[in-house]
Amino acid sequence: MAVVTGSSRGIGRAVAVALAGLGCDIAVTYRERRQSAEEVVEQIRSLGRKSFAYQLEAAEPDGFTELRTEVERDLGPAAILVNNAGTILRPGEWDVQEPEEIRRTLAVDLESVIHGMRAFSPPMVESGWGRIVNITTTYSFNGAAPVLSYTAAKAGVNTVTRAMAAELGPQGVLVNAVAPGNIDTELTRSAGEDLVQWSVDTTPLGRLGTVEEVAEAVTFLVRTTFICGEIIAVDGGQLLKI
Repeated sequence: MAVVTGSSRGIGRAVAVALAGLGCDIAVTYRERRQSAEEVVEQIRSLGRKSFAYQLEAAEPDGFTELRTEVERDLGPAAILVNNAGTILRPGEWDVQEPEEIRRTLAVDLESVIHGMRAFSPPMVESGWGRIVNITTTYSFNGAAPVLSYTAAKAGVNTVTRAMAAELGPQGVLVNAVAPGNIDTELTRSAGEDLVQWSVDTTPLGRLGTVEEVAEAVTFLVRTTFICGEIIAVDGGQLLKI
């Protein structure tokens, strides 16, 4: 059984559906988009797998404890966790971002990954098998001032991924991350046409990536048996040029 946070749309939705295609029952989480989450649930059930939608406020530590209780009641203990829930401030001047916006970004994008692993890894350790995949970003490697708090949080996710890979690997739980580049999502499009065009122009493959291509990397890491603590970039080669 797999838990995919933030899976009512975009990358999370694609990952949830891809894991269902591998034979997993899926816990879908959402913050506000309940109808969208229920649509994902129905899509997964059409594949013959069990699925339920759960509301999750990723910025609240207690939310993950409650989520685990509900998920285990409905689907059993999780063997796979994909920490995908995230938020990002609209690109702008780094020095005018409101403190509360910065705090929330760090809580959702970084702290939620820690809370998610604390909640869901114990049954994996007990069974001696588990897979945790954290969704980060290629911008976590070099930073980006217009989205400073977002890239800072995701850089933290990279470090947490490696630290927990060393901690949990000996117990059969492989922790890795996927770092998407510029992917064709609602969030990317909302940043404006200029940014989209820049993304395309700086990507050797000459296009945005798809959510399905990110999901392919996640499912690869779920199936792997000897990759631990790695961060796989899915960016069409953009890191080669920026």
